[in-house]
Amino acid sequence: MYHDVLPSTEASGGGPERFAAPLEAFEWMLDAIAEMGFEGCSVSEALAVQGRRKVAISFDDGGVSQYLHAAPALASRGMSATFFVTSGWIGRSGFMSAPQLRELVDMGMSVQSHTRSHPFLSELDRDGLRSELLGSREDLQEVLQREVDGISLPGGNAPRRRLRSELAAAGYQWVAGSRWGRNREDRTFSATGPWLRRCTMRGAITRDQARQVLIGDPSDVWKGRREAVLNSARAALGASRYARWRRWFLDRVR
Repeated sequence: MYHDVLPSTEASGGGPERFAAPLEAFEWMLDAIAEMGFEGCSVSEALAVQGRRKVAISFDDGGVSQYLHAAPALASRGMSATFFVTSGWIGRSGFMSAPQLRELVDMGMSVQSHTRSHPFLSELDRDGLRSELLGSREDLQEVLQREVDGISLPGGNAPRRRLRSELAAAGYQWVAGSRWGRNREDRTFSATGPWLRRCTMRGAITRDQARQVLIGDPSDVWKGRREAVLNSARAALGASRYARWRRWFLDRVR
């Protein structure tokens, strides 16, 4: 799971730049996927065909760098990916336009929802949640003139448990989160459909690190423990307060 892909970048501080990846590192990952015999594809393609060695490649937010740098790198290797787009940001400075999104689809890419305004979904009531889920899906379907059936959760933050049925009610058949890890084909999913793990990629990773992710990063256990601690902190503080605290902390330790 990627955000911005830029010609060069420093992943520092607690803002959006922390999640950017340099183009060279992104291309190393794509080349490692091919060299190790995996198929680099969109989430929908990975879910549709079982039994093959697949790596689903995805992007959050809809930043224009994804169109300018990531999409050409994918296309030149015969790979596809899923672009989760915040529909209310379409056409804003730094984000993809409607024609660019349609061009991605023409290239064989998948465009799916990342809500309408990128809120923390756990902080929304039922009406607010419905507006985000339905509004984003309707916006994208109008732009693309095709079905949108997947969504990624902003910040990996899920709706409150009693409201999660709204995801399926809005027409979403699968959900992508931000929990680190692989997805097993025999995994039991919720009634909402598959809830997928993803591996967040940021910064200037090396070729060896790219390969380690593909074979099963040995730090997975550590990442899981670290995630559990951070999730407990987020639950205690609330998503918005936790995000402010995290950014404040990272801005001071970079």
